[in-house]
Amino acid sequence: MSGQARYDPRREAAVDWFYRRQAGPLPDADTRAFEQWLAEPANRDAYLAVEAFWTGAAQAQDLPRFDATREQILKDVNRQRVTRRAGMLSVMVFAAAIAGGGVWQLVTPKPLVNQSFGTGVGQQATVSLPDGSVMTLNTDTLVHTRADAERRLVYLDKGQAFFRVAHDRRHPFVVTAAGRTVTAVGTAFDVRVDGGALKVLLVEGKVRVETAPAPPAGVKAVNAPHPLAARSTEMEPGSELVALGDGDWRMSRVNVDRETSWLRGKIVFDNAALGDIVAELNRYSQRKMVIDGEGLADARLSGIYEPGDAREFADSLRFAGVAEMQEGRDGELRIVPLKRKNLPAG
Repeated sequence: MSGQARYDPRREAAVDWFYRRQAGPLPDADTRAFEQWLAEPANRDAYLAVEAFWTGAAQAQDLPRFDATREQILKDVNRQRVTRRAGMLSVMVFAAAIAGGGVWQLVTPKPLVNQSFGTGVGQQATVSLPDGSVMTLNTDTLVHTRADAERRLVYLDKGQAFFRVAHDRRHPFVVTAAGRTVTAVGTAFDVRVDGGALKVLLVEGKVRVETAPAPPAGVKAVNAPHPLAARSTEMEPGSELVALGDGDWRMSRVNVDRETSWLRGKIVFDNAALGDIVAELNRYSQRKMVIDGEGLADARLSGIYEPGDAREFADSLRFAGVAEMQEGRDGELRIVPLKRKNLPAG
């Protein structure tokens, strides 16, 4: 390898944050600082790149020279007393060299533990799991993980979460939701629960979706429409699976950027029914919108909206000449047909 790597302060910050989070839980102040730093898209991309590099594929562990070479590098790092970031980067350089330019996992991922994570209406949160996987929780979501020696077990009780899974072929990453399981090794996918219905969007890699076994005695099944007939399918990137409460499964190709726009703080609609748009935006706000007008729910609209910004949405409705928003006595926001001004007779 020739030349000298250009200094990138954003990448250096990403490495520093990743190292600190791998070392153990951050203090509350540092956690808030990290979340604020991660909110910038460029910072998030840099962090995910470092994370993907560090927790990429596990095949390198099987190479005969892997353990010996890693041990030698770590000894050199300790002997030279380099900084923590430099030490980490040295081992990352070794990963690239031994893999012939690929991405390899250098450490055995830590198992998951019994934990719960949640967000309120209108909130989002990014959580790093002990194995190096990262999950982003959308509005009004509840997730819990469970310790297990063989698998990485995650339960989506309600809401929606995006998972970027650290590669570990020895310990499958299994998300259970609405009576089905989504099993991955190292990939990125989105899971959403609406009552007994399940929606899975695959961004990269492969996942297998199948009917979940009945929960063991003493474990309560949340949003699980049991009994369900046994079923299983594998998904390809760019596909979306909708499994309805009655057992009907529907697979289709979708626009991944549009479907994951919520990760960037926006909701994108393309020729969608007003009724569907309102239902989706209502997920992000305690103050609900109600459509009041015959046939108005079927009006088609396209747009990019910020969740929770009712004023922006109201402006777009008026601009499109479709409807206007009024404040109801009970606090609801009523969407009514746009009043047309009488034009003078000509």
